[in-house]
Amino acid sequence: MEYRLDVGMWNQVFAVPCALVDQHIKLAGKEQLQAILWILRHAGQGFSPEELAGSLDMPLDRALDALDYWCDRGLLSASGGDLRPMPQPEPQGPALQPPEAGKLPEPLQSPGEPPVPPIKMQEGEPAAPNGGNPEPRPLPPRQRLLRPDSGHLTARLEESEGVRFLFQEAEATLGKTLSPAMSALLLTITDDYGLPPEVTVMLLHYAQEAGRTGTSYIDSVARDWAESGIFSIEAAEEKLQELSRRRLAWGKVSAAAGLIKRSPSKSEGEKACRWVYEWEFSQDMLGAAYEACADHTGKFSASYMDKVLSGWHSLGISNLQDLETHRQKAAAEKEKAASSQQSYDIDELERMSVLDIPENL
Repeated sequence: MEYRLDVGMWNQVFAVPCALVDQHIKLAGKEQLQAILWILRHAGQGFSPEELAGSLDMPLDRALDALDYWCDRGLLSASGGDLRPMPQPEPQGPALQPPEAGKLPEPLQSPGEPPVPPIKMQEGEPAAPNGGNPEPRPLPPRQRLLRPDSGHLTARLEESEGVRFLFQEAEATLGKTLSPAMSALLLTITDDYGLPPEVTVMLLHYAQEAGRTGTSYIDSVARDWAESGIFSIEAAEEKLQELSRRRLAWGKVSAAAGLIKRSPSKSEGEKACRWVYEWEFSQDMLGAAYEACADHTGKFSASYMDKVLSGWHSLGISNLQDLETHRQKAAAEKEKAASSQQSYDIDELERMSVLDIPENL
């Protein structure tokens, strides 16, 4: 006799990364979520962007935008034409343990990597030789933040005025007592990533203004700054201006297109900045471009809007009046061309009729 547990549709399931739900369920758009679920369902199978677009009944440019979105956020990586999940380090050796009291934690690293010493910032010493900034360097892969034991945390607060300043400012900026996870992250940013406390405080202010104060987002931005060599107030100010400009540009695009609140992909952010700052299109013109996009594709497409706005920019169309004038002129020329074609056809028919008359009549 054979026994089998039948759980209906649960007989066939596929895994969804926790990070997708924890970090992206509120930020990703409908099409990005559709794309990643389809990819997870067909894990291990090769596919083309055209196949993805066809399976989801989605325009190709939107499918490409969705793939770019997940690549930008680290859930997918494209290599040699293949799309695969980002590799995660396999745990080796004994489980990670909290550092001993009074001892700095060892920097995290991938298996097989040479040890990467942490950047230590001491009071009264320059950040790097000759007073320069530390060189940008790749950081170890993200791992779970360990909760610091009270002895280690107390030791760091007592020995470092910079850490005390950072924790005080962090609580004031975030408006609450720091959680163990946030405390661990701030120590990691200082001791392992090497960001000076004052730079980290600027980062926290930006996160608060953006309404994204979770540890995952702050960790992601801090790692990006460390890998980009942003170790000074001047460099941080320049980066914040860039981020602010991108956020404002995307806000105008989102308002013009009536998009739900979400973060843009890297490609979408770059396009938004080009439309708003380089080509200087107003929100009214962005709205007109979205209407043209929606009429053609039925939905928002940054790639299609870019083509529309690029064409208007090349024609010198900068406002709604110019656009209306251009459309009227184009309609008149089209009507004239149609009328000329019709007249030509009538003349040709009359000529043929004359030629077809028998000579003996």
